[in-house]
Parts: sequence; structure tokens; C-alpha cells
Amino acid sequence: MNLTSGPRLSRKWSVRPRLLGSIAFAGLVALLLPTRLHWATRLLCLWDAGMLCFLAWTWGLMLSATPEIMHKNAQRQDAGRWVLLSLITAAACISILAIVFLLQNTKGASDSLVLLHVTLSGLTIVGSWLLVHTIFASHYARLYYQEGKTLAECKDDGLDFPGDTYPDYWDFLYFSFVIGMTSQVSDVAVRSRTLRRLSLLHGILSFFFNTSLLAMTINLVAGLI
Repeated sequence: MNLTSGPRLSRKWSVRPRLLGSIAFAGLVALLLPTRLHWATRLLCLWDAGMLCFLAWTWGLMLSATPEIMHKNAQRQDAGRWVLLSLITAAACISILAIVFLLQNTKGASDSLVLLHVTLSGLTIVGSWLLVHTIFASHYARLYYQEGKTLAECKDDGLDFPGDTYPDYWDFLYFSFVIGMTSQVSDVAVRSRTLRRLSLLHGILSFFFNTSLLAMTINLVAGLI
């Protein structure tokens, strides 16, 4: 029985089914959308559908995982650096597209259309921000629970979380979102050169991402007024 439960658990944690499932869900939404919608509106709807599916699926797995499960499956849970960079780039570009699209299409439009654009753009921006830092949290977990190391060896190198327990995904989400909000680390010590470089990249990306969104959101509000 143990021999069959192990592979099933690994497949459950693989990132590929989540990516393919999210793409399939977005494709289903594409079939249901009215054809009269503007292409940019359709694009944002498809992105939001796939993004929310991926986030819900990933968070569902993360929040139910124990450190032991993470140690066994962190390599499968992580999307890899190329997928990581691709999703982050897509999230940033589509978020900016959402605001630019909204700025260009709200003036003179009906109240219902303005409400639709504001809601859709807000969902895109917030969801993309959550996606970026969730992916970073997954990547931090993969680098912490490295393959071939015991739990004790993982604890001795990488991120030093306060307390004696092994970190779960709540801890990595906390670390990632603190960087995402403040572009700095808090009470977690970074003891690995690889993780320091990744944290530096994360902080720089977060600063420019947040600054760009804030500036464009101010322009958006000013345009609506």
C-alpha cells in the first residue's frame, strides 16, 4: 500500500497538472464568453480564470502540507526557474495592460461598462500580485527542502525561521509576501548565498512592480474623476 500511495502523492504535488488544468479551465471560459466582448476584455477574463484556478489549486495544496510532505515533494511543487520567470513576466505585463486598457476605455463609457472594467482590472492586478509572491514562496520552499538532504540538514542551511519547528508553506508565504510588500526581509535570517540572491531579485522586482502599479492606479483614479 505504501508503494502506491507515494507515487500518487508525488503526482498530486507536480506543478504540471496544475498548469495544464488552469489552461484547460481558461479555454472552457473562452468558449462561454460572449463574442461581442473586446479582445482585451476577453484576454483579461481568460488570464483571470486561469490565474485564479492555479492559485486556488496551489494554495489548497500548500495550506494542507506538513513539513514532511514538503520535504518529499518540494521539487515537484516548484515550477522551475524558467516557468517562474515566465509567469512573473506575464503577471506584470498583463497587470499593466489591465490598467492601460482601463484608462483608454472608460472615458465616455456607460456606468455598467466602467464598473465591469474596474472590477476586471482590479481582479487582474490583485490576482497577479498574489501569483507572483505565491510562486516565489514555492521556489523558496524548493531551495530550502533540497533533494538529497535530511530534514535536519535542510534546517542548518538556507532560511533560519524563529522557533524550533520545521517551516511549512505558511512560513514561506509569510517570508515571500513580506518581501513583496516591503522589499526587505523581517525576522527570518537568510543564511544561503543562493537564497540571498533570490531574495534580492525578489525585492527589486517587488519594488518596481508595486511602484508601477501604484503610479498607474493613481492615474486611473484621476482619469475616472
